[in-house]
Amino acid sequence: MSSPARFLSGMAAMACALAALAGTAFAAPSSSSVSGAAQAVILAPLQIAPLAPLSFGQLTRPTAAGTVVMSPAGAITATGGVLTSTAIAQTARRGPGTFAVAGEAGRAFSIALPTVAILRQGSRNMRLSAFRSNWIPGAVFSPTRTFALSVGATLNVGANQTTGTYTGTYAVTVTYQ
Repeated sequence: MSSPARFLSGMAAMACALAALAGTAFAAPSSSSVSGAAQAVILAPLQIAPLAPLSFGQLTRPTAAGTVVMSPAGAITATGGVLTSTAIAQTARRGPGTFAVAGEAGRAFSIALPTVAILRQGSRNMRLSAFRSNWIPGAVFSPTRTFALSVGATLNVGANQTTGTYTGTYAVTVTYQ
């Protein structure tokens, strides 16, 4: 066989092999499937109920401005001209605000408190600030699904604050983490 004929015969054999390979190696499957997983977790609803108000007790009208600090544990301290219940006989409860919080056992949660709240008596007011609680980051609900929350704050009392009973509210928010 001559050299050009041999070349053409080899090329034809190579073309047939490539065509056969292309027909099998590049054929797409007719179908393919897989199952995906799905899930949902239903948690117990969060609940929070007030048990006792945040109460600074009875104070003497100061001649100089000051503060009264109530800790979440119920310790009370004063600055400036404010005399607190440590110096005055109390006729009503004094202590931190307390709340019953309930949620899913073992589940982490957070507590959010306001920056400021206002106590009012007619057109007069006093400011609550520096709210704090006994909640710590990473806290989880107990096996009984409860948490006893205590809230303290700082009461800012003005010089010669008008006498009377000052009242107000503050928001406490509980959230699953």
